[in-house]
Amino acid sequence: MSSNGPYETARHGTGNAVPSTEIKCTLILYIAGRGPNSVRAIANLNALVQAYGQECFEVEFVDVLVEPQRALRDHVLVTPTLVKLAPPPSVQIAGDLSDAYRVVYALGLDPTIWDGRED
Repeated sequence: MSSNGPYETARHGTGNAVPSTEIKCTLILYIAGRGPNSVRAIANLNALVQAYGQECFEVEFVDVLVEPQRALRDHVLVTPTLVKLAPPPSVQIAGDLSDAYRVVYALGLDPTIWDGRED
């Protein structure tokens, strides 16, 4: 196994790298209702989670229209914002997550797993 960011990857018979399920990435996506940017952020995050495998993530969605005090408490001032809580370091990514490469890099994920498709 080699170390690539917070994920250990293994090569299987197909030669594809897969993330280890030992380390989970804990994420919170703050959205504002069903606005277009929020809908895009949800779709882009879902595509990322599918590419890496759902077992690698714990994802929570927080609608700031329903829980505005939580967004303020967590220092989230714009939506959509993705917050990575674990593994350290924590990271905040504002926007609709459409630049998959930057999101993968900011989260410390193995970029060889993401095939670059734009779903």
